Order: sequence, then structure tokens, then C-alpha cells
Amino acid sequence: MDLVSLALFATAVVALGAAATVMIAKWLPQSAIEQAAQHGRFVGLGEAPRAQPARSVRPLVRPQVGKEAMNVVRTH
Repeated sequence: MDLVSLALFATAVVALGAAATVMIAKWLPQSAIEQAAQHGRFVGLGEAPRAQPARSVRPLVRPQVGKEAMNVVRTH
């Protein structure tokens, strides 16, 4: 197979997959969509919990920069 034929075949496969996805989504009954929203894999993803205000917390360990870390890049 030459490259052009392979590219056309790949484009056709992707287009058919996209068309099948759109058709399945349009043909699903509303009851199935509602049931999937309540019991599906992604249940509750659209519902974000309320954010709590952040407390000012000091880190227990402060990073230490050694002299050798500063001399890694030489400029001369």
C-alpha cells in the first residue's frame, strides 16, 4: 500500500468512527441517558464540592540551597 491509500483509509476509519459515535448519541433514549448520569462511571463529576478557604500553613521543612547547586551553570 502506498502512503496516499493508507492515509485515505485511515481518514475513512476515523470518519466512520466519529459518525457512529454521533448516531449512537442521538439514538439513545432519554431514560438511558438519565440512568447513566445517576449510575454511570462519571457520576457526580459535574458537581464540585464547595471550596473551603485556604489556611496559612508554614512548611515544616524549608528547602536548603547548597553552594554546589548555585555553581552548576558556569557563565565564564
